[in-house]
Amino acid sequence: MFDKRTARYASLVADFWVSLGSGTHYVYSAYGPQLAERLGFSATQSSVIATLGSVGVYLVAPAAGVVIDRKPPHIPITIGGCMILFGYMMMRFAYTSELRSVAFVGIFMIVASAGNTFAYHACVKCAAVNFPHKRGTATSIPVAGYGLSALFFSQIGNAAFPGDTGRFMLMLPLLSSGLVFLGLPFVRNITLDKIADSEVAVIPDDIQSVETDALIRQTTNSASSVNEKKSYAAISEFEHESAQSEVTDEEASMADEIVYAPDDPDEIDIHGWALLRDFRFWTHFTIFGLMSGCGLMYILSDGYVLRALFTYRNPYISPQDLLTNQAIQVSLVSSFSFIGRIIAGYCADRLVRHGYQRMWVIFVGTLCFVLAQIGGLTITSSRFMWFTSIFNGMGYGALFGSYASIMSEVFGIKRFSENYGFLTISTVIGSDVFAFAFGAIYDGNSYFIPEDAYMNYPEYKGDFNSSSPYYNMTTTYQYFDEFTNTTMRRFGSQVGQVCDKGVDCYRTAFIITLPCSIVATVLSILLIRYENRKNTRLAMEQEAMLAAGNAKSLAESSDADATLVAGQ
Repeated sequence: MFDKRTARYASLVADFWVSLGSGTHYVYSAYGPQLAERLGFSATQSSVIATLGSVGVYLVAPAAGVVIDRKPPHIPITIGGCMILFGYMMMRFAYTSELRSVAFVGIFMIVASAGNTFAYHACVKCAAVNFPHKRGTATSIPVAGYGLSALFFSQIGNAAFPGDTGRFMLMLPLLSSGLVFLGLPFVRNITLDKIADSEVAVIPDDIQSVETDALIRQTTNSASSVNEKKSYAAISEFEHESAQSEVTDEEASMADEIVYAPDDPDEIDIHGWALLRDFRFWTHFTIFGLMSGCGLMYILSDGYVLRALFTYRNPYISPQDLLTNQAIQVSLVSSFSFIGRIIAGYCADRLVRHGYQRMWVIFVGTLCFVLAQIGGLTITSSRFMWFTSIFNGMGYGALFGSYASIMSEVFGIKRFSENYGFLTISTVIGSDVFAFAFGAIYDGNSYFIPEDAYMNYPEYKGDFNSSSPYYNMTTTYQYFDEFTNTTMRRFGSQVGQVCDKGVDCYRTAFIITLPCSIVATVLSILLIRYENRKNTRLAMEQEAMLAAGNAKSLAESSDADATLVAGQ
């Protein structure tokens, strides 16, 4: 239907579309508090459900990666779409039927989240394969779609079904699986070891000379660039831009199409036990776990953060107002996560072209998380929650927008999905620890207002109005005076779990995550320093080998000349 070049970009657009429907795990904070309230769950139980979603997203990732690395992308995407539809429909059934079982809701949260993983990881792998010379930018497209999902669904739900959680939870499975199946026909791997039929299989001489010069410069500059040349035939986008001043755009595009040999024996391929024995993997594992854990704790719990701050300052909050403000915070996190992912992918590619490491993007992301944790500790009004939401979103976007290209560069593209799946297991550990800590801390500072709170007073035997035959203005006022001047003054008509301490409801959770984000910052600097030293050492070894080769050639030439003179 399309030539290969057009098909690549059509596939990239479909990657974004499918990923947009596969990021619904992050939408939980938009309906999680209402789900917990209807089913009578505590903040800890709600955190358990959210964490089980993380288990579905990340713990199943290695198994999903094996399928994705061995099968065409339409197979895992189909599996993912079906699991998303089934999982969320069963969660909605639990909500409408008031099935008060954490196990039931949690199991189907795992099913839906695992479906997200199958579809999303297939799109990331497809983008990485189709654009080997622009992996950072290409993989940031589906990664950004995944991060934008929360904004997309929360805004649609808030606009179409304001305050109606039941209808929102019906829209979620239908729309998300619909987006996945809509992009399914276009997501496919485009083999780039052959030129498209409409193009001529000839590389201009001046392009070849540019490639040769680029190889020499990259070999002496850094080992990371040497890794890139193995997947891109020793030429990067930067050299293409330099060559365009000497050749036409059409000639440059010809060279651009024949850059990837999927069966190249020199391609980096570290996986399995070799991956687990590599200390670099465990350093990346720790950084990824700490950053994603800090990010997910806030993403999955910001509904409770907002409730604590908003109700503390606004006594008579309505459920619709609370839901609207939750949607605003979810939208802020999602939109800035989207921006961070796009910027991170592009900047990672630009850094490599100029001889720097992609890990500098991760370093900036850790600083964003440090600022977000400081905001969580110090902000006491819901009006300023935007600060924490924005920096949390930017840090989370930087993390996921660049780590896909980092993993493919360091450990190879052949087993990328499998390796990336092992990396994302760290998210389960980080999110489990931090989310459980948040839930336990919030519960420890909370108490419950039962639905029949007013009925607990002996003089109240019917509707609280003057038409009730049991209504007695004097005695009723006396019995309710203390209650309305304490709890209900602060929380209006709320029932269920309530915390009246503002930021102190959860402050200790951010006291835990702040030093963890600082540790991630330090580890990223140490890893950058290690790679710089390694690059310098390899460059010196390669220069020595080049000098030795030149000396040997010179000696052989001298011997030949001497032999020739002696013969004469």
